[in-house]
Amino acid sequence: MRRTIFTFIMLCFVTLTLQAQDVWTAAGSSTIFGTHWDIKDTQNDMTDKGNGIWQLTKTGCILEQGVKNEFKVVKNHDWNSGSYPEGNYVFTVKETGTYSVTIQFDANNCTINATYTKTGDAVIGEKTWTVAGSPEILGKKWLETATENDMIKQDDNVIYILTKTNLTLAQGIYQYKICANHGWAENYGDDNDPEGNASIVITKAGTYDVTFTFNQETKEVSATAVPSVTDGISQLPADVKTKKVIFNLQGQRISSPKQGVYIINGKKAVLK
Repeated sequence: MRRTIFTFIMLCFVTLTLQAQDVWTAAGSSTIFGTHWDIKDTQNDMTDKGNGIWQLTKTGCILEQGVKNEFKVVKNHDWNSGSYPEGNYVFTVKETGTYSVTIQFDANNCTINATYTKTGDAVIGEKTWTVAGSPEILGKKWLETATENDMIKQDDNVIYILTKTNLTLAQGIYQYKICANHGWAENYGDDNDPEGNASIVITKAGTYDVTFTFNQETKEVSATAVPSVTDGISQLPADVKTKKVIFNLQGQRISSPKQGVYIINGKKAVLK
């Protein structure tokens, strides 16, 4: 009788221990995980390898040269239960292609190691670049699918521009990011910002034209805001046009401007 009771207690203990076992899940860029930062996706649950080591391998990942791939490892499908590392784990590949990515997590000291092996070639098509951020400038609040905020490719096939005109802006900071193909899997802003957002600082309330610029090769992001009113606009000689980078008010780069109002090196000016 005592042995039976002891066996029953041990079975209950083992059952409760199994039920209480933590689950670790990797969540991040959809290029690796299929879903974008979805901590509930059980397809990205890691496998217990013993001794506190957990592992997940994803195959057929199409990764682009120089583009950041980011992720975290999350406990029990809940951000509040714990996520590691404190900042995202980030890696890039040196060559565009199809990859197998293996993520290993040590739950003993909460460290992560990722390895990746190229398994085939891949071709990345032309991308659509869209500005998403503060609705005061962009009309929609952080909406990456807003086609009215798609940027215009310039003649060099490298620079993309979007200009928003006659915006009534209060003094303050307006944030934005530039994202690829109407999604958040690939986006660019300011790495010095805690959330990676780029900013436009308006020091005086007024009406402005805001021009966003993105370099597809270097991934450089910038924006300028100039008063929409023409009072006080600089009058520049004609030879300036051969020495400056010039955009019209629609955000298109101009190589041989005629008379009119242009944005030259981020400042509004009149060419006569």
